[in-house]
Amino acid sequence: MREPDVEIGASVEADEVVFREKPDVEEQAGAAPEGESGARTERENLPRPAEVNVTYRDVRVSHRLSARLAEPEPEPEPDDNGEE
Repeated sequence: MREPDVEIGASVEADEVVFREKPDVEEQAGAAPEGESGARTERENLPRPAEVNVTYRDVRVSHRLSARLAEPEPEPEPDDNGEE
């Protein structure tokens, strides 16, 4: 499998995190006009879903988005008359 054409990553760390209301998380990844995309999140000391009014300590979250464009269609070979 070939490597992504585009890849974006971010990480955050915190000594303590408390959610005062339920987190509302939405994620979208895409490759247009055609292609493949993906996302991966790694969490340390933070469950999914996180609970309201619970203190989480030594938290780390890393997130990565990647996309791969579709392979271009090969150009048609001209025939002996120079026509496609």
